Amino acid sequence: MNDHDDLEIRSEGALGIISLNRSSHLNALTLEMIRGIQAQLDQWREDSQVQAVLIKSNAAKAFCAGGDIRYLYDSYQAGNTQYQDFFATEYTMLSTIRNYSKPVIVMMDGYVLGGGFGLAQACHIKITSEKSRFAMPETAIGFFPDVGATYFLSRLDEVGVYMALTGAQISSSDALYLDLVDYHVPSEHFVALEHALSVAPILNPVEIRTIISSFITHPQESELQQHIDLINQYFSYPDINEIEQGLAAANDTLHQDWIKKMQAILEQRPEMAKQISLKLQQVGQNLSLEKCMQLERGLQDIWLQQGDFIEGVRALIVDKDKNPKWQTDNTEFKKTLEKFWPVWSKQHKDSLC
Repeated sequence: MNDHDDLEIRSEGALGIISLNRSSHLNALTLEMIRGIQAQLDQWREDSQVQAVLIKSNAAKAFCAGGDIRYLYDSYQAGNTQYQDFFATEYTMLSTIRNYSKPVIVMMDGYVLGGGFGLAQACHIKITSEKSRFAMPETAIGFFPDVGATYFLSRLDEVGVYMALTGAQISSSDALYLDLVDYHVPSEHFVALEHALSVAPILNPVEIRTIISSFITHPQESELQQHIDLINQYFSYPDINEIEQGLAAANDTLHQDWIKKMQAILEQRPEMAKQISLKLQQVGQNLSLEKCMQLERGLQDIWLQQGDFIEGVRALIVDKDKNPKWQTDNTEFKKTLEKFWPVWSKQHKDSLC
């Protein structure tokens, strides 16, 4: 066993196991954790005894609650470049996992949020439990869904827009319905499944899926599926103002609670975060995963310097007054976006003025 403080790393049989071990912070990823995962993957790539990799959590409540946003906040406020190192290293790790020559399995029990969602999506075989809750909640802190969400959420059409703008949580049943995960295994069977994988003499993709198949169960019906018509109706507009106006003008007494909830959520989100999140979903539909990641990576540094992220983290995480002062005059930010992102300038210049 090899311990890296917030990571527990070991190999059993033909299985390399990386356990996220920062339970007190719901496994929020630090730069050192990301570097540790990257280093271990690099080592196991050359180890013929390790045929597959499992990424899991030692925390009872979460697989991973995302990146350590307090670390990013502190780095930016200190005037150093560690926040840039964090994003760059994280994106390198995600690319390594996606392109790994050996199967990478992820077992998710509890919260799968933000960067944790992106980490899971990078893995090849995705297993969830009835306790799992998925979300990309970045707009709540004045940011945008990143870590590949421009690609994997945009493939969900209106549902992707809904998740990107609202940060709504979905269940494991919903994730299966949306093909965001592969298998549902009861939480109480996770230990037995891990053991079965660790004693298997061969761990190629076919054998792994055969082993998993003996543990899977059918979850409850997707709640999101019951709202799919509403989501398609109200989140299909090309502009955030039209989405909000459509909700405001709704005359649907049967679904009034859901409509009012969506209105309240969107009213709390900063304008630029909503605009850019919507645009990323639209543009991402026509981009490769690599291009989506490049686009996100370029926006991240700009956003910390000129967007609402720092204020969002201050209000919700640091001072906890829950009263963010979102920007109302984004003139300079818009100009920066227009230089960085021509398609933004061409298609959305008027709507942002």
